[in-house]
Amino acid sequence: MFLLRRHRTGALDGWYSLPGGHLELGETITECATRECSEETGIEVENLKLRRIHSYLFRGDQGLNFIFTSKKWTGSPHIGEPEFFNDGGFFLFDELPLKTLSWVKSVVDGYRKNQNDFELVENFN
Repeated sequence: MFLLRRHRTGALDGWYSLPGGHLELGETITECATRECSEETGIEVENLKLRRIHSYLFRGDQGLNFIFTSKKWTGSPHIGEPEFFNDGGFFLFDELPLKTLSWVKSVVDGYRKNQNDFELVENFN
């Protein structure tokens, strides 16, 4: 799993999270995930599979995180946006950094239990 440590974003700095971002006008969710992964990590992903939709409530903002997996990718992984991230790399599920966001850990736990299932998580914990 490729994680990035947030830096100078103003929210959750110092914590590791998955690559991600916001939709651009006219873009599909899958196109957004592919673009954000490329921009933030230099990795070009293929054959994305939606695994989970996780609702969140943070500082008065509410939204959805769409979590995809990909077993096929190309590129040379690196921090593509050093103004927002100051560390990144591949981590084994059993060796996640201590400061990994709780929802990311929840995604890992769900994936380990139901690798072929889809899950909708609607809680704000």
